[in-house]
Amino acid sequence: MNENFEYKIATKEDIDAIVQFLAKDYYETSRALKDPCKMIFLAYSGEVIIGILELLDLSNISFVYVSEDYQDTLVQEELLELAERFVTKELTAYTDEEHLSFFKQHDYSVDVESNGRYLLKKTIPVLPRFRDYDQVLAFIEAQKDRVYSLTNFKNFMYDFYDPQTKLTCVHIGGTNGKGSTTNYTKEVLKCAGYEVGTFTSPALVNRLDIIRVNDKPIDEATIVRYANRYMDDWMAYELSKFEIEVFIAVMYFIEQGVDIALFEVGLGGTLDATNIISPILTVNTNIGLDHINFLGNTYASIARSKAGIIKRGIPYMTAERRPECLDVFYEEAHKHHSYVIEIRKPKRVYYGASISYDYHGYHISLSTSAHYQVTNSALAINILEYIRKEFPFKDADLEKGMHDAVWEGRFETIHQNPLIILDGAHNREGMDAFFESARDFSDIKIIFSALGDKDTHHMLETLLSLSKDITVTQFDHPRRATAKALAEDFPVKIDEDWKHAVDEAYSHKGVVFITGSLYFISKVRQYILSK
Repeated sequence: MNENFEYKIATKEDIDAIVQFLAKDYYETSRALKDPCKMIFLAYSGEVIIGILELLDLSNISFVYVSEDYQDTLVQEELLELAERFVTKELTAYTDEEHLSFFKQHDYSVDVESNGRYLLKKTIPVLPRFRDYDQVLAFIEAQKDRVYSLTNFKNFMYDFYDPQTKLTCVHIGGTNGKGSTTNYTKEVLKCAGYEVGTFTSPALVNRLDIIRVNDKPIDEATIVRYANRYMDDWMAYELSKFEIEVFIAVMYFIEQGVDIALFEVGLGGTLDATNIISPILTVNTNIGLDHINFLGNTYASIARSKAGIIKRGIPYMTAERRPECLDVFYEEAHKHHSYVIEIRKPKRVYYGASISYDYHGYHISLSTSAHYQVTNSALAINILEYIRKEFPFKDADLEKGMHDAVWEGRFETIHQNPLIILDGAHNREGMDAFFESARDFSDIKIIFSALGDKDTHHMLETLLSLSKDITVTQFDHPRRATAKALAEDFPVKIDEDWKHAVDEAYSHKGVVFITGSLYFISKVRQYILSK
């Protein structure tokens, strides 16, 4: 039989077709598809399913079946080869004597268990190009930094059967607050007992931190395993370093069997590598005049780029209030047969060493004094309420998660006596938000550094309204601003050695704020914690 077959990864939309093919109970099939540990591959002849394979934990073939009319074709062999593409370690399966020869032909070793079943094993051959994580990191860093089209990455994922469609995702974009909103959402879901994958950037400690499951970063050995398995593919499609990391995140979340994955947009939206996912909700925190060289120099033009994550039929939730931005959101949502969900801020908020407010029937207590986290946490509450039908949680889970959530580098107290607070106020809007919280303090000393493509003039003007004791410094980064360039003609001190500036601050009797670029904050945080 000479026939071309097509293959795909099953999604929830395939439940009815699978039920019809297997003549199985709907609930049983639905449960299998919702099992985060299972990937189900389907073979089609035209519009009709003719074969199915279940891959458990990306390492075990738990079920394979080809309809009787197609058992003499290549369908079973091609399903097996497809499953092997997703395996980066030993692949196992069980079979009976009737099908034993088929697996032997494909290099599977056989063990007979005490119950008479045949255990099949196959180690997927890979070239050990990378010995350790440092080699992989150097390779990834050497790839192009940014792309101006997602075509290569989309083609790569399509030729890889779009594994991201297996994940249940929420996509969170915006100018500021993406990480905090993601963190609040994650913490509540974690309290409710779910396995939650998070993809956030930039990393605050090391690059492994951008990919986490329930706060635990991906390990170095897994990165090396993926790199050795897929490097040739990454090179063939000329993927950027961020695209490689998004792909690793997708595969890792599938392998770990996460219940839900929260993806934070890296830059903009339309051309961001995370825009290949298939979310159940897309989110915008706010719009600011940031990355204007790439996204546009007006709020409306930046809003259009951010709205690029809107998907057909998927709602777009936002905390933004600017009319010119909302107009863009409604226009783009209409084009995609979607709709906009505007959230409202809590009205009565009590500020102090911690923050509390009542919202949607919950009593929220946040373990931070940062005013801007009110909006971020309220947005997270709205996200959680939207997905609550699919991911049920108790009110107590939400209130506990909101209280327990701590986002490193965001108005984070890193040292007492003197009180040292870190805040990644890395752009104009971030600095304005930082000011609202910092002005509650007195006897302030500030250390500041930033990237050169930010509105550092406005940022320093804002800082000078808090304190006259300001030190500007610099750090190693391709886009950093020098201390002298930052200082302009402002009445500030210049210290080109940021470590010296931090050490000097320990003698201050009041509060020390260290703020600016997240890359800078990451370096300072590691330095202070190591002392």
